[in-house]
Amino acid sequence: MKPARAALCAFVAAALGAARLAAADAELTRLLADSDPFATAPSEMRVELVFSSPRGEARVPVEIWRKGEGLALVRFLAPRDLGKYVVRRDGGFYFLSPRAAEPVRLAPALAPAGGAALDALLAVRPSRDYDVVTTSEHSGQVTFDLAARAGTPGAPRLRWVVSRATRRPLRVEFRDAADAVERLVEFKAWRAGRRLEPAAIVAKEIARGSPPLEVEIVAIEERPVPAALFDLKDGSARAALPPPQRPPEAL
Repeated sequence: MKPARAALCAFVAAALGAARLAAADAELTRLLADSDPFATAPSEMRVELVFSSPRGEARVPVEIWRKGEGLALVRFLAPRDLGKYVVRRDGGFYFLSPRAAEPVRLAPALAPAGGAALDALLAVRPSRDYDVVTTSEHSGQVTFDLAARAGTPGAPRLRWVVSRATRRPLRVEFRDAADAVERLVEFKAWRAGRRLEPAAIVAKEIARGSPPLEVEIVAIEERPVPAALFDLKDGSARAALPPPQRPPEAL
C-alpha cells in the first residue's frame, strides 16, 4: 500500500473510531437523563408517603410539602402525631411539636429517615448537577459514578445504577467527598403512566447504621405551596392544612 493511501486509511479508521466513541457517549448521556425520575417534577408539590420497617410492624404516614429546592415540610399524619412537623430551611432541620414552645434544631442525622431520603431524591438531578467520572456495565446494568458540580447542594458524589432495558434507575448511592456511602436508595416499584414516577423505594441510612425503611409513595401532586408553611414562629398556615384524607385504619 502506498504511503499516502495508508495514511488516508489510518485517518478514516481513526475518524470512525472517534465517531463510535462519540455516539456511545451521547447514548450514555441520554440514558442518564432518561433515568431521572424527577426531571419533570413540579417546583411546588405535595408528596404523600408511608414508611415502615421491612416486616411492616410500624407504619408511619407523612406528607412532604416542597417549595423549590430549599424549603420542605414533613407533616406527620397519624392521629397520635398530629401537630408534629419537621421543617427544612436555611440548610437546617427543625422539629415542631405542640409540646415544644420553640423549634428544636435537629442534626441532619436525626431527620426522619424515610422522608429525608425521598426529599434528597426529589432534589437530585444527576444529568444537570453532576459530571460523569466513570461508567461501567454488567449484565445490563449501567453504573454511573458522578461528581457534583460546583455549587450543587447535597451529596458530593453519587453512584447511579440504571437498567439499560427499562431505562429506569435501580438504585442510587449518596456518597461523601471521600467516596464513602452515606445513604442507599433502591427503587422497588413504579407507577403506571407517562411520567417516570416511583411507587416504592427502600432507604438505608448507611452512615447511621440504622435498619432499612420501606417507603410507599402514595401520591405526588403539583400544588401551590405558601411560604408561610415554613415559618418557624407562626404556625397558622400549618394548622390550616387540610386533614388527612386516608382512611383511619391505614394510619
